[in-house]
Amino acid sequence: MTRVALVANRDTPEMHEDGPLLLAAFGEAGIEAVVVPWGAGPEWSSFDAVLIRHCWDYIFDRGVFLDWADEVERATRLANAADVLRWNTDKRYLRDLERKGIATVPTVWVEPGEAMPQIDWLDLVVKPSVSAGARLSARYKSDEDLTDHIRRIHTTGAAAMVQPYIASVDGDGETGTYVFGGRVSHAIRKGPILEAGQPASDDLSAASRQRVGPAAVEPELASFARAVLENAPPVLYARVDTAPGPDGHPVLLELEVTEPYFFLEHEPAAARRFVAAVVDWL
Repeated sequence: MTRVALVANRDTPEMHEDGPLLLAAFGEAGIEAVVVPWGAGPEWSSFDAVLIRHCWDYIFDRGVFLDWADEVERATRLANAADVLRWNTDKRYLRDLERKGIATVPTVWVEPGEAMPQIDWLDLVVKPSVSAGARLSARYKSDEDLTDHIRRIHTTGAAAMVQPYIASVDGDGETGTYVFGGRVSHAIRKGPILEAGQPASDDLSAASRQRVGPAAVEPELASFARAVLENAPPVLYARVDTAPGPDGHPVLLELEVTEPYFFLEHEPAAARRFVAAVVDWL
C-alpha cells in the first residue's frame, strides 16, 4: 500500500478541521496517510511521499526546517520541493514575481542594518519577510514611529516590509484561491487580520481571530492564480492570496506554497481533489 506522511508542527502535530477529510480521502484512494511532526523521528524513506501540511512553527527555526526538508528529499519525494520551500519561506520571493510582471502590493524593503526611508503612505503595514499567522505584523499611521518595530524584526534576521494598507481588505476581504496539480480547486474569503492600534504579536495568535468563509471561484482570480504559478517554481499545491487593488483588479498579497491551510470545512470535496492531484503526481 502507498504510504504518505502529512507533516505538521513539531510540538503539536495536528491537522485540525482539514485532518478527518484528508485522511478519509486518502483512505478511499487506497493510500495510508499518517500525520507526523517535522524534524527528527520517523524513517522518512519508509514513506512514498512526504506532504508539508501545517508546519507553521518553521518561522521560529527556518534554517533547521530547510535542512530537514533537504534531508527528507534525499530519502523520498517531498511536496512542495525543498527548493520551493527555501524560496517561499522568505517573502523576498515577491520581488521575483513582481519582476516577472505579477501585480503585487508596493513594498519598501528595509534590510538588516538599513535605515528606514521616508514613506508617503498614510496607512501602513509593517511585517517581517519571514512570518506566518501575522507574527510581528502591525498597522500604523504615517506619523507613527516604526523604528522599534523594524529593529525587532531585524533581530530575527528577516527584512522588514513596509507596505500601504490595502483598504479594500476592510470591505471585500482577501480571497485565497487554491490550485492543486495545476487545477483551480476552490476559494475562501478572509476578513482583515490587522486592527489599527493593535501591537505586533510575537506568536501566531492573530491568525486565530481572522474570519474565514467560503467563496466562489472567480474567473479573474482563477486566471490571476494561474499566471502567478506560471511565474513561480513548479508546485503540487498552492494558495494565491489576493485583494482588489486601486483599479479593482487583483494584486498579490502572498503566494502560499509552504503550508497553506485548506479550510476543507468550507469545501469538503476539495479533499478528494487534493488526493487526486497527489495520486497523479506520484
